[in-house]
Amino acid sequence: MTLSIAPSNGNPAKVIGLETWMERVLEKAERVRRDWDRDEVHDLRVALRRCRTMAEMLKEVNPDPGWRKVKKSSRDLFHVLGELRDTQVERDWMKKLGTPGDAVRKHMLRAFSAREKMHRKAAEEALNAFDSKSWRRWSKKLESKSRFFPIESVVFQRLALERLNEAVRLHQRARKRSSPNAWHRLRIGIKRFRYVVENFLPRRYEAWAEDMKKLQDLLGEVHDLDVLRGDIKKRGAKLDPALVAGWMTRVEDARKTRLDEFRAITAGRESPWIVWRAGFNWGHVLKSASSPEQQISYAS
Repeated sequence: MTLSIAPSNGNPAKVIGLETWMERVLEKAERVRRDWDRDEVHDLRVALRRCRTMAEMLKEVNPDPGWRKVKKSSRDLFHVLGELRDTQVERDWMKKLGTPGDAVRKHMLRAFSAREKMHRKAAEEALNAFDSKSWRRWSKKLESKSRFFPIESVVFQRLALERLNEAVRLHQRARKRSSPNAWHRLRIGIKRFRYVVENFLPRRYEAWAEDMKKLQDLLGEVHDLDVLRGDIKKRGAKLDPALVAGWMTRVEDARKTRLDEFRAITAGRESPWIVWRAGFNWGHVLKSASSPEQQISYAS
């Protein structure tokens, strides 16, 4: 089943159902097995994350043991793919912020290369252990349950508003504490809000996607830099302290640039926090949608 929505620009927007994402996991898993291409690894993890996120949300509105099975069966593979991906991202940051010949850069790249091999081996084992037959069976069984409440229903609106309120609280804490952990928790809060809107409130997501992705990406890069800073400090103990200190400054400058941009976007009357909360009253942002029901049509 594909959900088509007629947006304001006249081009149909599509929302992919849970069963489609679960099928995509199986397709991506087969592609990854071929050569463990980085982009394919990323795509598989994205598909798994969509399934796990939707299962978590649907569990709140339509309890069923199948949601827990989806999350449990994908947990190990999802996490080891995340560790593999995180190492690849850290390596990219080292290349981006440094230059060839830099002693710290060379030292860290060697360490990341060894770590990537270890995580890839763990990911291969987890993929081999993944029960694709049960996954396909749960996909068919849960298909109708995932549609129990219609897209754009008040149930999902309330769920999204809860996630938004929690993200706002996390933002207030991050502003006061300004610690790496506080900003990371805020990133997770925004991500959870975004996933509800993206998967179950497509008319709103159409209007808000750009800001959601931008804020999430900025905080994601802040987190990447925090992790990188910790690794450099830990693994650079035997290197020239002056070189390590220079890298610490370099990483902190990149981190500050992204936090400053985040603060600028979320400040003032046009803050996404204000727009998103007001957008739960139809007509504020979504002027092209007189009501959710009038905008949605289903096509098999």
